[in-house]
Amino acid sequence: MAVFGEQAIPTVNELRSYMRFNGWNEQSPGPTGALWTRNGKRIGVPSEPDNELIAGVVKRLAFAEQRDLADVVTSVKYLLFDVTHLRADSDYRYADAIPLETGAKIVNSARTMLRATATTARWERAHIGSNYSKYGDDVVAQALMGHTQKGSYVIPVLMPLPEPEGADLHQPALDLDHEQVEFHRSPSEPFERRVIRTFAQSMQAVKELVVDPAREPRADDMHELVYRGVSREFCYALAGILKQRSIGEFEASVDWAQAVPAPATMPRSVTIDSEAESLVSKAADKLRQQKVDPSRVFSGTIVQLRHESPDDPFGEIAISTVRQGHASEILVRLRMPLYQKAWDWHYQGRAVLVEGTVRRVPGKPLRVDEPFRCHPVDEMFLA
Repeated sequence: MAVFGEQAIPTVNELRSYMRFNGWNEQSPGPTGALWTRNGKRIGVPSEPDNELIAGVVKRLAFAEQRDLADVVTSVKYLLFDVTHLRADSDYRYADAIPLETGAKIVNSARTMLRATATTARWERAHIGSNYSKYGDDVVAQALMGHTQKGSYVIPVLMPLPEPEGADLHQPALDLDHEQVEFHRSPSEPFERRVIRTFAQSMQAVKELVVDPAREPRADDMHELVYRGVSREFCYALAGILKQRSIGEFEASVDWAQAVPAPATMPRSVTIDSEAESLVSKAADKLRQQKVDPSRVFSGTIVQLRHESPDDPFGEIAISTVRQGHASEILVRLRMPLYQKAWDWHYQGRAVLVEGTVRRVPGKPLRVDEPFRCHPVDEMFLA
């Protein structure tokens, strides 16, 4: 495989997608390729997968964008990939090495953790058992594993995302300061992104609710874990990594795909020390017995905001979520102070968690008129 140093050369399709996303315009193609232009700059892109030609194009692209070549290669290759870096801090006596048994355990457990979140991303549950989501399994089957990185034992897990939907340009943007515009609409979160976000927020929830308190988790903690996507299977798999004798700590960090807006306030990385294995195992045991009612609680990204008139003390948001295994939108009515906060959450790309009675009216969207709670998923709920 042809590489730039240690990086593989992008494909023609990856290069085209990147240039299109970053404002380059393709001119009428000829028999050997097409000319792409932006701000007076021109770059020819071949139509055939010729590595030498593509390498030259990427170098010219890096020069045109005044960026480091390695950064441009990474941006091009991972434009439509969420990349989760799983790092095992090993005390093994050889550099860049880890016991084979430990490496196999990390890979298998990481797959179990991802598979569990692909199920809880569709329907929160404390204990999955054999009832994994078929759709979630299909999404996990698309995930790829990159090469481990030198200097430490890091496994990149690559989740491909679909081409993003375009923004609804026919709808004006919301302007709360002047109250001149009343409606805003944005694309839904791809389920593949929801899976990786659920993985990241599950790691965060385990650290905040189980590891950091350094005590056996309480009943209220169990409910919060489940609502944030954590399951017994996720915890058992994580505990299985932490209990490996050669592991000092386990870290998960995510590089969000550039082509899909990232959750701005999600922690860059979460690290859990191996000494927390006992607490994580106890949480897993408790989740086996945990009973929750997910019908009143749902989470997702805000895809619509509506405020009918300046005198109306309520605004309305629409949450793109998964309900009973199916993609759905639920309208939530909020008092104005909370509605204005919801605009900030939407702008930051933060998923929200809502608890309340979901009302069904024939021929109309599902809605919650008086939510008991509505806050970002990455924030603790203080009753």
